[in-house]
Amino acid sequence: MIRRLGFPLISAVIAFLFLSPLIWMVTSSFAPESSIFTSPFGLSSLSEAQLGNYQDAWQRANLGRAFLNTALQLVGIIGLGLLINSMAAFAFARLRFRGRDLIFTLVVALMILPMEAYIIPLFLTAKDLSLTGGPLNTLGGLIIPFTAKAVNIFFLRQHFLSLPTETEEAALVDGAGWFRIYFTIALPSIRPALSTVIVLDLITHWSDFLWPLVVCTREETRTVQIALANLFTQPPIQWGDILAGSVLLTLPVLFIFRFAQRHLVSSQLGSGSK
Repeated sequence: MIRRLGFPLISAVIAFLFLSPLIWMVTSSFAPESSIFTSPFGLSSLSEAQLGNYQDAWQRANLGRAFLNTALQLVGIIGLGLLINSMAAFAFARLRFRGRDLIFTLVVALMILPMEAYIIPLFLTAKDLSLTGGPLNTLGGLIIPFTAKAVNIFFLRQHFLSLPTETEEAALVDGAGWFRIYFTIALPSIRPALSTVIVLDLITHWSDFLWPLVVCTREETRTVQIALANLFTQPPIQWGDILAGSVLLTLPVLFIFRFAQRHLVSSQLGSGSK
């Protein structure tokens, strides 16, 4: 009996230790400013709970506009990225042309470059192309540099290579072109991989900070991470507002993970039954 209860108990304690910062963030986001650092979890009693921090954070950081900017950024990156990266991956996996392996090697080599290594020439290029300044220009600057990604091309290419070629060869014999094979045969067959790419892009660009910090020079162009960071520098510094904003920015990530987990499992089961 003790042995059976020991492992779940130890697991619960370890889970609580890891989750305690998140629990403190959530509870303290409802606490008055004066009691955030004086009580173990911000709130000394439930009667102190209030929603004023969320209202202040939403208004001071202009989170409504920031959420809209980030949503448009994600839609653009994911929509264009799926098309561009999957087409490039399919070409590297199925088409034969001179220099294919060399070009793919160069694409893979781009995966090792950190953002800090090319952010200055990237910004200068974006500025020359008028992808900074106004809201529409800045939106283009947030989207266009990240539509084609080496890691996504490599990941999708490996999935295309794992597909059997018999159906595609039969379609070629029947007169179908490569574009038709790509859209009707190859692309539907890698739906689990496409789902994974969508989820990774959502999480990655939701937490983007460095590039938006460089190109979002106006308040109306800020993304959610830049808007939240502004609360750390905009006086008065209210930790209740900062924690409330952090909770608001964490909730979409939790929702995406929860939805994606279920979606990926169902996609894997569906692909395995064919």
